[in-house]
Amino acid sequence: MSKKEDVFKNALEGKKIPVLILDNKWHKIFNHADTTHEIKVLEERLNDLIKRQGKVNTESKDIKKIKKTLMNEVMVIADGLMQSPDSKRLNKQMDEHKRLIEECNEKLEDYEEEMLELPREIDRTNKKLMLATMESCYKKLQENTKELSTINEWIRNVRRELKKRMVRKQEKEAQNNELYSYMHDIFGADVIELFDMKYNPDGNNEEDSKGTEYLEEED
Repeated sequence: MSKKEDVFKNALEGKKIPVLILDNKWHKIFNHADTTHEIKVLEERLNDLIKRQGKVNTESKDIKKIKKTLMNEVMVIADGLMQSPDSKRLNKQMDEHKRLIEECNEKLEDYEEEMLELPREIDRTNKKLMLATMESCYKKLQENTKELSTINEWIRNVRRELKKRMVRKQEKEAQNNELYSYMHDIFGADVIELFDMKYNPDGNNEEDSKGTEYLEEED
């Protein structure tokens, strides 16, 4: 066990861990397209154990019902034998019922042992799955944090470059304003056509505000 795994195992001590495969949040995070082989194997094992537990519970109840029916029938057969002790049919029925009741007892005994062991095995497997989950979360968090650091650095660089270009843009606009104002004073409104100007300092330019708005949102 690695040092990190040991830390994770110690962190689980005394913690009540829900059965992970019954947790919707767990399934949302660990879908099959984004999980490890170990998690898939443990998930399948845990799922099999829970299915087995449900099956044993159901079959135990069914066997108890059968046994109860057999016991009631035995009472009826016993009453018949009190009146006709030598009845071969009743004696045969009694022997068959005793055999069936014994089989029920044996199955119930086996199921009782399994019902004691299944919760322990489910808990052990669930803890293994939790450890694998913690390991996967740790790796994913580390990977995401590293990638976020790279993205944030890229954003900072782009923002710095954008600020430089915004300053340059404002300088050019200020210079254009001065030139336009000077020429406008001499030539009037015809200055726009005279100098083939596509940019009107006095008008509203949609592109002018985009860079500034981005900077304001990000700052």
